Amino acid sequence: MSTSGPEQDLLELIETGQADRRVLLFAARGFVPLPPGELARAVASLIRAGDPELSPLAEQTFASFDEEALKAAIGSDGVTPEELDVIARRSTEPRVLEPLIRHRSIADASLIWLAERVEPHLQDVLVTNQIRLLKAPSIVEKLFENPNLSADIRRRADEFLEEFFLKKERERDAEEEAARARSEAAAAATPRPEASPPSREEAEEPELSEEERKNLFARLISMTVAQKIQLAYRGTKEERLFLVRDTNRLVALAVLKSPKTREADAEAIANMKNVSEDVLRGIARRREWMKRYVMVAAIVKNPRSPIDVTLPLVPRLTPRDHKLLVTDRNVPEAIRSLARRELARRE
Repeated sequence: MSTSGPEQDLLELIETGQADRRVLLFAARGFVPLPPGELARAVASLIRAGDPELSPLAEQTFASFDEEALKAAIGSDGVTPEELDVIARRSTEPRVLEPLIRHRSIADASLIWLAERVEPHLQDVLVTNQIRLLKAPSIVEKLFENPNLSADIRRRADEFLEEFFLKKERERDAEEEAARARSEAAAAATPRPEASPPSREEAEEPELSEEERKNLFARLISMTVAQKIQLAYRGTKEERLFLVRDTNRLVALAVLKSPKTREADAEAIANMKNVSEDVLRGIARRREWMKRYVMVAAIVKNPRSPIDVTLPLVPRLTPRDHKLLVTDRNVPEAIRSLARRELARRE
């Protein structure tokens, strides 16, 4: 709960920077008569202001606040997104960060920063707020950057992509397929001498013109994540192969989920050295693609491939590729060592 009367007036004066300079100096040192939660807010606002004299003192004071003071600050009426951001970037205590992540006033930028760093328990809190994720898909993107990302959260983040961004595209595909079936049925009832047009699968995907290729990058800059995902799912081959290298994982993974992405496209992607490991991991999970030897070899030889994916694939390679791996300094030493052992075993 927030305070009222003189104490609240003092907090407001400090937060807005309108208090006397000496009062601000005392506040930076934690020497003003405010309850712990209100004092934490005051000090956080001084850190945020970035005054060269007050900010270092406020940082020292902020480091002395215990868990209860920070929780009181988060739960107080009128706490600002800027003050919550200061707490988010300085506390590692789960009991502080959980109510902070759930707070309605926390800025998207604060959650994006936390997504890359928090432990699995708090990752779960992040992905539960699906309304916020729709508003700022970069939160999900940064979860993929988290070195402690749990397998369950990775799965749920992928399901988020499926449910909220690709579900409508698949429904649209189903509607188009149903309309096509009705049209074909009507055409069958009235046979025509000319040959039927090729199916969507048989038709060649249209290629971008030279002018469209030049403008593609400029168009993508102005696109939202949702628009990029739609293009990654429905775009031309050139657009999809461009978007699979997007820094946003949701966009890149949407390319793999597109019904237009064929084995030949996947092979081209597997040979790219500038795609994320999540993309390469996604290719490796597609059993129908990994039945082809060229796909296995491409994944193993790609230095961006995660080692837990490539190690089980090394024994499937031929002696010729084992010899190439032994001298390939771009792949991890563990891959070279395993290739060396496979050569020795076969010899």
